[in-house]
Order: sequence, then structure tokens, then C-alpha cells
Amino acid sequence: MKKLLVAIISIGMLIAVMSTTACKKDKVVRIGAIVPLSGVLAPIGKDIKCAIEIAKIHLNAEGGIKGKKVEVFFEDSMGMPEKGKEAYKKLVTENHVSVVVGPCASEVALAVAPLAEKYKVPFVSPTASTPKLTQKGNDYTFRVYPSDTIEAKKLADVMFNKMLIRSIVVVAVKNEYGYGVSNEVLRIARNTADMDVKDVIRYSPDAIYDDFVEIAKKIKDLNPEAIVMCSYPDDAKMLLKALDEQKVKAFKFASSSIGRSTFIKELGDVAVGLVYAKAQFDPKSTREDVKRFVKDFIDRCGHEPDVYAAHAYDALKIAARANEKSPRSDDVLRRLQQTKGYKGVAGDVTFDRFGDVVKFPKIFVVRKDKDGNIFCTKITDEDINKVKDAILNKK
Repeated sequence: MKKLLVAIISIGMLIAVMSTTACKKDKVVRIGAIVPLSGVLAPIGKDIKCAIEIAKIHLNAEGGIKGKKVEVFFEDSMGMPEKGKEAYKKLVTENHVSVVVGPCASEVALAVAPLAEKYKVPFVSPTASTPKLTQKGNDYTFRVYPSDTIEAKKLADVMFNKMLIRSIVVVAVKNEYGYGVSNEVLRIARNTADMDVKDVIRYSPDAIYDDFVEIAKKIKDLNPEAIVMCSYPDDAKMLLKALDEQKVKAFKFASSSIGRSTFIKELGDVAVGLVYAKAQFDPKSTREDVKRFVKDFIDRCGHEPDVYAAHAYDALKIAARANEKSPRSDDVLRRLQQTKGYKGVAGDVTFDRFGDVVKFPKIFVVRKDKDGNIFCTKITDEDINKVKDAILNKK
């Protein structure tokens, strides 16, 4: 009888614990985040994590989602596809999240996409830009950052149509990010009259400085009018330094991953004149929501947020809002698909039928002022005409 009584009490306690847990879950919006917190993308990943945390704080301060507190579970992808898949499975099966922010790197996002379709838990990437992500016909993949196709078209328009550049070397990292931008630039280049694509140099993600010295020597021999770099920040730093050491005289263009203000300042003189595409975000905006985000980011992270942090902030808010009706996968998915004209700190967000954001990057140039300060601004007609005149005079 005593054993039976103990068993009944134990079962009762278990039911109570389970009920309490269920109640807690019901009062919380559970969101996962897959971010590169270690590895080569860690500097970007840490800023993204900081921005997501600030978005969570802001949402909860405003009452959460229909009175439910937002809770975020972070997993480190290390920028590696297999780690990203492990992270996604853990978030879905153990943390029971309704939606995921991330993955951030294109290769990781592509690896996780089939899992999102399998488990029917969508993700909203703040930074993955490969065109392949939304070409697969997967309803569960979204991104708030513009694709490489749009970025490449903007760069190509400035280079080929406005500056009249007709001789290029493309240098790209051998991964989905490098292929995404470079392939689109090459497609446009090869359909442009009188274009001379002198070479396409692809390097390993593990390339060391000596590799970039050899690349710089090769480019010097080819003597192109312009170099198009589809690189990560550390890669671009080594390549620009090698090009400077080898005294390579060519106009330099780069993809958006190098467009962090802190990184540009680190580069110093070797970056002056560099032209690059970057998605929209103005940290000097007078909009109250942007000012609040920038202030809180500086207070928490110690420096001004960059374009990736801003997109991560928006991604978390959009993912959370998708839970307004319920955390059921079909409801969350429908809400994401219905996102139109959301006023984010990095611009308006509208998802097309493929989960792609309808947003266009701007073109920037790195400058140096009379006091030696390195900074960047939007490219001007004067900048464009200087390059065009140099190209025409050379011919």
C-alpha cells in the first residue's frame, strides 16, 4: 500500500512538473539563433549575436509578443555546414523553437535548408546571400539581406556601364559566397561588348599570406584595368596588402563582406580608392528606432553596429512577429510569407514568393581625409568620372 501511495505521489508530481513546464513554454516565444561565434567569421558573428540580444530586450520591454516573453537559444555554427546542421537539429528537437534566425554564412544556410523543409521550422537568415538559397523552391527559407545577384548587378553596372572598364581579373574564395558574387559578375562581364576577362582566380578558404603574394604577382603580370574581389575581411586584408607590396596598378572592387567600418579603418592606406557594394543601413539616421538600436548596441558591444548587425536585429524582430498568432509551424510560415513593408532599422523588408528580400545595396568608396583618417562614403559622379577618364586615357 505504501509503495502504491509513493507511486501515485510520484506520478502526481511528474504531471505537475510537466504542466508547469508546458505553462512556461506557452508563455514564451522560443526562437533559435545559429551564429558563427568561433572560426574566421567570429568577429561578424559576435556582433550579430549582440544585435539579436538587443532586439530581444527591446521586444520584451515592449510587452513581448502578445504578452509572451521572447527567449533566444544560441548555437555556434563555427561557419561550418555540419556544425550548422547539428545546431539546427538541437534547436528544433531539444529547445523546441518555432523559428530560427540564421544561419549566417551562405554555405551553412544551404546545408540547413533541407532540414528546415524536413522539420517544417523556417529560418530567417540575416546575412546569407547566395542566390542558390532561394532558387531551390524551399518554402521554409527566408533572408533579410539582399542576394549576391543583386549585389553583383550593382557593382557591374558601375564598373562596366558607368566607368567603362573592359579588362578585369576576378579573385574569389572557393565557397558559396565567393561563387555567388563572382559568377554573376562574370556572367554580366561575358555579355558585355569588348570585355576581356583576363583570369578568374579562386583560392582556398584556408589560404595564407604567401598564397596572396603569388596571386598579386600573377595579377601584376596580367595588368588588368580592375580587380574584383569576392572575399571575406581577413582574405581581403591579405590580398590588398599583397597587391600594394607588388605595386599592382589597377582599380579595386569588392563584395559587401568587407564593408564594415571598423574593418575599413584597420586596412588603412591600402584600402583607399576601394569600391564596394553594401546593403543599406545608416547608423547616423535620425529615426528614433535606429537611434535607440545604435545607442544600445554601442553601450552593450562597445562600438557602432555595422550593416550585418542591423540586419540581424531586423531578422530577430521579424521572426518574433511571425509568432503573433501561434507558434505552430504553419502559422509562423504564413506570417513570414505575409511580411510586406516591415520598417526595419536596415530598411523596409518585403519577402517575395521565394523568401528573398526586395532590397537593393548601395555602392561605396574608401577615402582618406587631409588628417589621414580612413572612412567611406557613397560613390559620387565625380568618383565615377575620374575612373572613366583614366580608363579612356589609357586606351
